[in-house]
Amino acid sequence: MRNPPFADRSLLGTCIQLAHATFFEALPANIERRAPVAPAVLAPKRARRPGPLQRGLEAIDHWFHRQRLASREKYLSQAQNVFDLEARMRDLERRPYY
Repeated sequence: MRNPPFADRSLLGTCIQLAHATFFEALPANIERRAPVAPAVLAPKRARRPGPLQRGLEAIDHWFHRQRLASREKYLSQAQNVFDLEARMRDLERRPYY
């Protein structure tokens, strides 16, 4: 509020400022000052459903991802102890295509 009608910092002043802000906007003379509101008659947008080609490509990508995970798990499972496992994990993290 730029110029509050009751510039008191007490609880009563805050309540008066809230009431003024609430009811001042509802007056017919002040309706033009408010931002425009989108009409409620517009239908909500639907999400596009993926086509068969996109679903197939996603399935192939998912399959490759599972293969990469399986190969990483196999590589990590070959560790002899915790220190070897940590070294292997650091090695995987440093690869460009982890």
